[in-house]
Amino acid sequence: MHIAIFGCGQLAQMTAKAGIELGLRFSFVADPGEDPRCVAGLGEVFTLSEATEADTLFEHLGKPDIITVEKEMVDVDLLDALSALTAIRPGGQAIHIAQNRIREKHFLREHGIPTADFAVLGTLSQLESLTRSFHYPLYIKAAESGYDGYHQWRIQKPEDIKQSALVKAMEEGVSLIAEKHVPHSRELSIIAARDARGDIALYSIMENRHEDGVLISTIAPAPNIAAALESQAQQFMKTLLTNLDYIGVLTMECFETDQGIVVNELAPRVHNSGHWTIEGSQTSQFENHCRAIADMGLGKTTMPAMAGIVNILGQHGNRSKLSNDSVYYHDYHKEERARRKLGHVTVVAPELNQLKQSLNRVLVSLYGEHYQTLDLSDGKTY
Repeated sequence: MHIAIFGCGQLAQMTAKAGIELGLRFSFVADPGEDPRCVAGLGEVFTLSEATEADTLFEHLGKPDIITVEKEMVDVDLLDALSALTAIRPGGQAIHIAQNRIREKHFLREHGIPTADFAVLGTLSQLESLTRSFHYPLYIKAAESGYDGYHQWRIQKPEDIKQSALVKAMEEGVSLIAEKHVPHSRELSIIAARDARGDIALYSIMENRHEDGVLISTIAPAPNIAAALESQAQQFMKTLLTNLDYIGVLTMECFETDQGIVVNELAPRVHNSGHWTIEGSQTSQFENHCRAIADMGLGKTTMPAMAGIVNILGQHGNRSKLSNDSVYYHDYHKEERARRKLGHVTVVAPELNQLKQSLNRVLVSLYGEHYQTLDLSDGKTY
């Protein structure tokens, strides 16, 4: 079976590697100027142009049996045209919803899933008014193409409204959403796979730590998670998967609050916070995505131990200090660039403090004192 992936980054790389182990073949769709080195040797790459028609793309990709995505920002109209020629998994509706924060928030609320209070932002005077009703801090985000802290602004005081990049975005008519701050104890995510039969495989809910708007580390399962809270997150995920008739892996990023789970955003794909599943789960998120879209039956998500990751950002670091029997170094084969995700390090351990100690060694090795290490006292995570 032949699968084509929109995108040539590390998520496509790890998906293809998992799928090749299952006997699947791959090809890839690159945007103009996209660096395909992450998927070198894993399949043919076709670079889109503005004039690329669906039938031409289908032919150049080798007439794949299935098309999937490693990112939200793809041309949904092109996917719709391709759906007349082959299977698109997940479907265009899920991708269309997830690629726009405004649509996504409305969809979540329509299905009874709590989100931050929000408003579509059009003018500077409206933003000034929102600071009085939402109070500080509040967050301004581009409705589309905002990720890893890019095209996002934290408003903590009146002067922050006049940030040059934010003012420029408003002047240029960029679609923006304002979100009220959600008081929370920690950030969580949950990943699940659903196949065409409606079978669902859920991964353990995990705790995420962000620095400068970028995911820096994850622990799975999330320590000291209340059973009711995990059950709520799982039910929200099942609601989304079922109502979207979703096929593939879906990720839901959340806040843990005194009132329960509040959903921040969705990703219709495999996700950075789930990279630990390669070594830390019986079936990785990448393998289960392939299994789901190729109708191969979902694999078990049992964890033999605790697991966590640290992202490698900006510089590769000294690999010799990072690899041993329970520490695994993953290199995405990217050039170094500030804040860029170049790889990740996975750690597995039998218990929480041992996991944290290992993650701390990785953090210090990669970043020195730049990022705070994990707290080992009284069961706290960050």
